[in-house]
Amino acid sequence: MHSVLQFLKRHTSNVRLTEKGLIGGPIFLALTMLAIIWWGTWVRVEHEKALTLENSIADSKNIAAIVASNLNEVLERATRYSQIARSMIEGDPSAMQQLNPTRYGDRAYLRIAVFDHQGNLIQSSANRALEPELLQLVLMAKANRFGALQDEQLIVGRPARDDGSAWRVPVLIPFNSSVQGRGFLAAIIDLGYFLQLYKDVNLGDDGRIEVLAHDGYQLAELNGAMLSGGIDFSASEFGKSLEHAADGVIDVKRPGMPLEDIGVLRRVRNYPLLVVVTHDQNYLMSRLVDRHQGYLWRAIAVSIAVVFLLCGLLMIASRQRRLYNVLTASEQEKLNLISQLEQEKSRALLQASHDYLTGVPNRRLFYEMAATELARAKRSRKLYALFFLDLDKFKLINDTLGHAVGDLLLQGVARRLRESLREYDLLARLGGDEFVILVSEMASESDIARVAAKLVDVVRDPFLDLGGNDIDVSPSIGIALYPRDGQDVETLLMHADLAMYSAKSAGAATYRFFDTSLNASSARETELLSRFKRAIKDDEFCLHYQPRVELQNFSVLGLEALIRWNHPEHGLIYPNDFISLAENNDLIVPLGNWVVDAACRQLAVWRGQGLPIVPVAINVSSRQLKDDTLLETVMTTLAKYQIAPEMLEIEVTESCFIEDFDAASQVLEQLQKNGIKIALDDYGTGFSGLKNLKILPIYAIKIDRSFIRDIRNDNSDAVIVASTISLAHNLGLQVVAEGVESKEQLVHLKTAGCDQVQGFYFQRPVAATEIDTLLQRGRFTPS
Repeated sequence: MHSVLQFLKRHTSNVRLTEKGLIGGPIFLALTMLAIIWWGTWVRVEHEKALTLENSIADSKNIAAIVASNLNEVLERATRYSQIARSMIEGDPSAMQQLNPTRYGDRAYLRIAVFDHQGNLIQSSANRALEPELLQLVLMAKANRFGALQDEQLIVGRPARDDGSAWRVPVLIPFNSSVQGRGFLAAIIDLGYFLQLYKDVNLGDDGRIEVLAHDGYQLAELNGAMLSGGIDFSASEFGKSLEHAADGVIDVKRPGMPLEDIGVLRRVRNYPLLVVVTHDQNYLMSRLVDRHQGYLWRAIAVSIAVVFLLCGLLMIASRQRRLYNVLTASEQEKLNLISQLEQEKSRALLQASHDYLTGVPNRRLFYEMAATELARAKRSRKLYALFFLDLDKFKLINDTLGHAVGDLLLQGVARRLRESLREYDLLARLGGDEFVILVSEMASESDIARVAAKLVDVVRDPFLDLGGNDIDVSPSIGIALYPRDGQDVETLLMHADLAMYSAKSAGAATYRFFDTSLNASSARETELLSRFKRAIKDDEFCLHYQPRVELQNFSVLGLEALIRWNHPEHGLIYPNDFISLAENNDLIVPLGNWVVDAACRQLAVWRGQGLPIVPVAINVSSRQLKDDTLLETVMTTLAKYQIAPEMLEIEVTESCFIEDFDAASQVLEQLQKNGIKIALDDYGTGFSGLKNLKILPIYAIKIDRSFIRDIRNDNSDAVIVASTISLAHNLGLQVVAEGVESKEQLVHLKTAGCDQVQGFYFQRPVAATEIDTLLQRGRFTPS
């Protein structure tokens, strides 16, 4: 039924998606095609405009280069004429005949005149008695109007503007002779004749070729077949920019000229003249108008075709949509019907798998869920426990107050049990007043005992106003442990049931383990707890030390202090039997303070004996990290025995950070700032994230012995250890392996790159008096 429902839901969803696709698909395709058409048209038009502009600039550069080169040749002839004038002044009779441009067919020079240093006319190629226009240029040069004169320096004057020939430019070249000293060659250059040579160059309607002085004064301009000149740009931004402009495109707008003009500048080599070639951009773009209009009409035609095609597809889609709507309505009706059937099935299944009175799982569902949990427990290192709970004297309550009150009591008991357990613990009612609980992932038997005691206390609290009655009831709980007391649900239930009867025999409101020896341990815990404070005061506790060995040369780098209880009646008691007792009864802080004092005191004793001392590591619990006086206690004790902070190390486990990571991390950072090193103990058995490894103020991690035990035989452990070592080294951390008991483990760890080891292979934890020789020797010699 469920699979059919899922199929119909998927089918209906597919119908809706298909409907959307029939309409949205063509629209999206049409919009995409239109975008491509118009984008392609725009790109092509802009590309052709840019290409035309680039070609125009390239043509202008070529024309400007040719004109500048030819103008340079014309000006160089003036230099040669000055050399002839020098020879004439120095007495060469033939020089006077050579100083005539018409003799050589030089039509660029209209006339040439030679002046002495006083400005007297010596020779005129036009046989004039006076040359007032050229004389004026000579006088301006002598008056230093053009700066300090240099030999054969070309000086360009401004044309006279009253004769209608603004492009006839006067030039002057001063020269030195051995006879009269300074002389001057003056000439009139016809730039109009020079530019007429380029009248057939096609620059468009408004294209032009200009020759300008370096200060921006226009000497001549050729616009088509028309000559002009005499415009003074020297005071404008355009003229000022020409003085320092480099060859290439001119970016500054010319006065009175449109922005669309594209000007290219070329300087005349060795002479103070500029050539500017200008194209009209509007003229260039107008040549492309017809072609671009063709592109536009073509894009419009294709767009219209796409729109018509889209309309046809939408009509087809609309017809299909009506068909899909009919189909969807039919499918939805089927879906509603099947959904109702599914709800009825779920309701029936819930009633069949849950207790009708309390709402918790019944026996059938509990068996299924418990079997799944026990299958998972095979891969866990933690303990699992099955509780069998029975209410004491429940029959009496039923018989005296009635079944209605009994039902209310069972509902209240179920509610309290559910609220007292973790979310993933299993609770079920087997029938009558019998409840079963499967508690998962417990660290020790003592933790399981605490859960049982808590449940006893929770149920013993009076139930008020149940049908107008206040009821006191107590439970008896039997406990069976997996896998010790059974490896399947049936066996564990049977043993827990037997343990429950043992609890009833012991009296009301109690619990019993199936293994009676564990019940004896509970009595022992009570005995130890009554003596704990006195034991701290009387120094019944002692420290045993185990060396931490460096793997390169097997030197002793430190010691770990391990606490023991030297009980007057039970002898030496190990931490597993009393540490949890101290933590659960607020005794761990005074015990930890005693450890700090004992470790520092022993370091002082070894130092007084002249022995070389190494850092001693002590274990700190999560409860101690919550103690506000921890830092003060440690630093005061170090000062008391005059021990350097680096000689005391602190080891914490990953469980210290579960409740409040930030607070615990801050305490460790304060300890680290005061010179105390921090190591992360039993790494791999907790729940800290990899990012925490980077954040915590630690210098080393200690790999738990559970990963070292089968490192030679279990490939998974070997991979975990190698990965941990690599990760730690990448984070700049030292790695210490705990529980090394064989040479094979030692060799494997050394090959994997482990830094230090600790374990029975080198030394079991021993009293301080047995460490003296090792401190004196300072290293091991492994066999």
